[in-house]
Amino acid sequence: MNKSKVSMKPIVKYLRELSIVVMGVTITVGIGLWVNNNNIKKDQKQYLDAIILELEENAETFDAYAKMLQKSVRYSNYLHSLHDVKSLSGDSIIYYAFTTDDGIGWGNADPITLYNEDAFEMFKFSGAMRQVDDKKLLLSIWKVYHLMKSTQNYIDNCLQYKQELIVSDLHRIDDGKLVVVKGKWFYINNVPLQMVLECESAAKFIRETVSELEKSKIVIK
Repeated sequence: MNKSKVSMKPIVKYLRELSIVVMGVTITVGIGLWVNNNNIKKDQKQYLDAIILELEENAETFDAYAKMLQKSVRYSNYLHSLHDVKSLSGDSIIYYAFTTDDGIGWGNADPITLYNEDAFEMFKFSGAMRQVDDKKLLLSIWKVYHLMKSTQNYIDNCLQYKQELIVSDLHRIDDGKLVVVKGKWFYINNVPLQMVLECESAAKFIRETVSELEKSKIVIK
C-alpha cells in the first residue's frame, strides 16, 4: 500500500501541473479572443462613424445643389409663362444666363461631383466589414451608395444633354439662324425640376440611412 501511494505522487503532481498549464493557456486564449473581438468592434465603429460623417456631408451637397438648381426651375417656369419665346426680355436673358449665389444660369453646364465614397471604399476593403454580423445594416449602406451613384449619373446625363443643346444652338447661330432661347428644350421639358427632385430624394434617403446607422449596436457602443 505504501509503495502504491508513493508511486501515485508523481502522477498527481503531473496532473496538477498540467491542469495549471491548461488553465493558463485557456485564460490566455480567452483574453486574446476578447481583445481581438474588442479591436474588431472598435474598428467597425470607427469605419461606420466615418461613413455616417461622409453620408451627412453628401446629403448636404445634394441639398445645396438642389437649391442652386431653383434658378433654373424658375427659368423653366418663366419660359412656360410666355405666349411667344420671342417676347423674352433682354434683362431676363442676362439674369438667368449666369451662375451666381442665387443659382445656376442657363449658360452653365459644368459637371459637378455630388458625393464622396472614400470612407465606404476603406470600409469595403477592410477586414472589419467582413466581421459585421448585421447583414441588413450592410445592405442599407450598399443601397445608399448605389442610390447616390445612380443620382450622380442622372445629373451627369442631364448636364450632358444641356451642353449638347447649347453647342447645337451655337452652331445654328454660326449658320445665321436666330436662336432666342439657348438650350430651350432642356427647360421646356422641365429637366431642371426633375434634377431637383432627384437630388432632394437622394438627400432624404441618405438621412434616413444615417438615422438607421446611428441606431445600430455597432455605432452606439
